[in-house]
Amino acid sequence: MKNTPLIIRIFLILLALATLNIAVQAILDPQTIFDHVQVQLGNLTARNSVRALYGGVNLAFGLFWLYAAFRQQSVGLTLALLYTGGFAVGRLMSIILDGMPGAFAVQWMATETIFAFLSAWLLSRISVK
Repeated sequence: MKNTPLIIRIFLILLALATLNIAVQAILDPQTIFDHVQVQLGNLTARNSVRALYGGVNLAFGLFWLYAAFRQQSVGLTLALLYTGGFAVGRLMSIILDGMPGAFAVQWMATETIFAFLSAWLLSRISVK
């Protein structure tokens, strides 16, 4: 497919923007991340952990995906596959072990699964060349 590098670039930029959106929210107000699942962050350690994981890690990954879109597409897709696939597997394990979650978690599981499959498919398109 002749347009594969452009499609990969767009995909990685969209993933970066989504991830950076979460990162900025988590850094500015960690509670906003957990309002979606009705969890109150009751102490400074909880807020610190949310800023570190949802904020800092997502910021680093989002910035890397922006870089990878232009310089390291296969590495960016590999990280995208591991990141989104890991979330999807974790959510599936939670369904198996705990039962069906609310609509918010189901929506994210669908999104993460689609991104994981798209990452794998686009990665295979690079390998075909």
